[in-house]
Amino acid sequence: MSTITARRLSVPAVHPGPAIRVAVADSLPLLREGLFALVQRSPVMRWAGHATTGPELVRLVGRAQPDVVLLGAGVNREPQLAAVVAAGRSTPAVVVLVEPGQVNRAYLGEALRAGARGVVARDADPLRIAEAISTARRQIHIDGQLRSVLLPREAPGELPGPLPVPRRPALTGREYEVLHLLAEGLSTTQIAAGLLLSVETIRTHVRGVLRKLGARDRTHAVALAFRSGLLVAPEQPTGEGRTALTPA
Repeated sequence: MSTITARRLSVPAVHPGPAIRVAVADSLPLLREGLFALVQRSPVMRWAGHATTGPELVRLVGRAQPDVVLLGAGVNREPQLAAVVAAGRSTPAVVVLVEPGQVNRAYLGEALRAGARGVVARDADPLRIAEAISTARRQIHIDGQLRSVLLPREAPGELPGPLPVPRRPALTGREYEVLHLLAEGLSTTQIAAGLLLSVETIRTHVRGVLRKLGARDRTHAVALAFRSGLLVAPEQPTGEGRTALTPA
């Protein structure tokens, strides 16, 4: 359990009903600790867990079924993973945590087209992140710091019309897991054994991956996934210890 002392957080809008279950996906331990403290201090939020990689996030969403996922760039440098998470059975609202280098109209628009329900600066103050978590469940949320970049021609308080759908259908969570294991160099038989599925089922998922990515073969699919940011190369170990966060 985190050693951070919990204090109550005043949230701009408190909604009656069950607490908002929040999951965080980011590779930076300090950020995860800070978001854990934010959730713990809020009277309307509950911690659902954290992930440090895309596959971990897909499994976490399937297991914990959070209402909101905060998706950091450390897990997915491009916003494509938002489409996978938003297309799952539990369909959580995905809020993308945007780094300074990503504050441009192209990236923010792509995040929303990929299925994100909100975008907020990764270094935003706690109240703004809390507002994004609360609002994204009901409507598209664009943080005030990012609004002028994404909507330069819109009047204050207005949002654009319906956003275009993603260029390609989103992978399912299982297809994403299979794609990740293909990138690890595993064979169909090895993937089937690892996921406790039949070889034919894995072949079906592979065909789905190839079709949705528009790939010629498995190697091409992996290359396209890395190029688009759907897969992210693992970071080199830094000697940091594992964070002490635990689900509430």
